[in-house]
Amino acid sequence: MSEHPDVVVVGAGLGGLLVAAEVARRGGHPLVLEAGPVSGGVAASVHDENYLLEPAAGSFLLPHPYLTPILESVGAGVVPAEPVAHRRYVYDRGELFEFAGPTSLATRLVSTRGKLQLFREPWVQTQKMNTDESLRSFLERRLGPEVGRMGATLMAHGVFAGDPNKLSVRAAFPAITALEDIAGSLARGFLARRRARSKDAPRAKVHIAPNGMDELASELAVSLGGNFRPDWPVNSVQRDGGEWVIIGRGEERAPSVVVALAPAKAAQVVPEAFTPLLNEAHAAPVAVVGLGGHEADLPVLSGFGVLTGPDCGLRILGLLFESSYALGRAPAHHHLLKGIYGGDADPTVLALSDDDLVALAIEEAGQILGMPFQPTWTRVIRHTPGIPQYNVGHLAWLDRLDLISADFPGLHLAGWGYRAMGVTSLAQHAAALADKVLASS
Repeated sequence: MSEHPDVVVVGAGLGGLLVAAEVARRGGHPLVLEAGPVSGGVAASVHDENYLLEPAAGSFLLPHPYLTPILESVGAGVVPAEPVAHRRYVYDRGELFEFAGPTSLATRLVSTRGKLQLFREPWVQTQKMNTDESLRSFLERRLGPEVGRMGATLMAHGVFAGDPNKLSVRAAFPAITALEDIAGSLARGFLARRRARSKDAPRAKVHIAPNGMDELASELAVSLGGNFRPDWPVNSVQRDGGEWVIIGRGEERAPSVVVALAPAKAAQVVPEAFTPLLNEAHAAPVAVVGLGGHEADLPVLSGFGVLTGPDCGLRILGLLFESSYALGRAPAHHHLLKGIYGGDADPTVLALSDDDLVALAIEEAGQILGMPFQPTWTRVIRHTPGIPQYNVGHLAWLDRLDLISADFPGLHLAGWGYRAMGVTSLAQHAAALADKVLASS
């Protein structure tokens, strides 16, 4: 390695590790500093009594143009999920519906009137590009009030544990607004994108880290060798002439620095000009409830999981069939379920004790699947500050951050608190940051 690294990455969550791995893959020299003893951040998989519970994201789609090359470069041990992972369900109005894309229209999930309103979508008037519209407003405008309300609820619950009336569709789901921007219609945009896709291109499928997302983070860290330094808390990041000085357990210098911390934590180490704006960032606490037990006492459907609709009458936002789509997450002849509670969708539920959350999850999971549950293993994991919420105004907030960043060349902010929700989005942002870092080194 050269005397100074090309970039110092502060924080060894998946966001920071992917940036470092991408820089290294391209021949650069990253250095990662992590305050804690291990890598991974919120990817702190629970390994207990042969159960493997993922408290955060536990799957991702591959192949992916940005994530696949990184994982291949470090020899990460990822495998396809079970084929049943494509099966998804929706619970609403006391009934469980299998959700399989357009064929879902054949079910009673949506009324006949709601289905008919979908046919007007290609002729719905478009909004001006860059209009910051809520997720629910966008989908109701394009798909009609019934389908729009349903779709917005499912998307908000499934990705952000968020409120569809608050989430910015352009910030939270940019691929959807891109269809309208490019083709003037979701339907026309989808068809155009499908025609443009190579016939030989493999279809992305759900993949998992069989030994846990914490093991995947460890593989990324190990690939860096001595350039991953745990137990190295950073106190400040300061500009000194043409270099950045990172001060903490010692002092490191580099032409670029990537602060891959949640906004509130980043505010404690970056120059003071960023502090007020970073402290405006909003995240919503969530609770993950794991339920494990013998297959006779804890029946699970074949599939990925269930999302709850706007008229479900339950407080659970999603129920994942962990042991169904990811073998090895429960002992032999046992099952594991994962329930999601809280977020901006239902913040008051988090006032319940752990015991009460477990009891609620047992009751609601049983109601969804239509059978009593008797788990013998339970676990509650609370995430605070929780999942970042890309609400209306988030894009303007990012623009203000970019204006400040212009006065601090070489300093970059990374992680899911900004513009990269999900593992594949983190990898895409990592590639963009690697471009900037290596261009200035």
